[in-house]
Amino acid sequence: MFCLAGFTAKCQFIDTLQAAIERKGNFSFCFNTRNSFIGGNDATIFGYMVGVCFGKKFTVGGGINSLSSSIYHTKYENGDTLKGKLSFFFFSYFAEYIMTLSKHWRIDIPVSIGIGSASMQYKTNTLLKTENNKMIMPLEPQVEVDYNFNKYCGLYTQVGYRYMLINNNLLNYNFNSVTYSVGVLIYPLEIYAGLFPHTKWAKMIENGD
Repeated sequence: MFCLAGFTAKCQFIDTLQAAIERKGNFSFCFNTRNSFIGGNDATIFGYMVGVCFGKKFTVGGGINSLSSSIYHTKYENGDTLKGKLSFFFFSYFAEYIMTLSKHWRIDIPVSIGIGSASMQYKTNTLLKTENNKMIMPLEPQVEVDYNFNKYCGLYTQVGYRYMLINNNLLNYNFNSVTYSVGVLIYPLEIYAGLFPHTKWAKMIENGD
């Protein structure tokens, strides 16, 4: 019985994705900040994503992510004290499944994989010296719960985990970390449709085509 229920749920999920992908996609974009930890330090990651949403059920796209917190390391070289700043940057590609539970509640399940670099940058006089630069590849599965007051704004809570498929072992930092964020949702496309309801683009947004 459990196997049959699991198989049925899997088939329904595949059918939902197939029906969504067959619809015309809409452009989507978002930016957020994700709190995490790097080597015991608070590390906020800023991300900007663009993609295509199919039937308000499934979104694919990509974006850029970078460390916005300042994490420093001090070293001594030739009698001088050098203060280095951690650089952590990567491009990412993501797929996101959207489940609408009710008029107000929604669950988003995004999974992203990225490729970029991590290094330590030391500033000496007017020169910027980069050391221990190496490629990184983070994998980030996440779950986001949204509460929408209306179709224009809401609140969200997101939790996930950053696992380094390829790590920079030259740096003495643990980049694997829980990620979490809480914030306000703003839907600019819906706001545009509300302000200009008779335009062609507004009708496409309302219909989800």
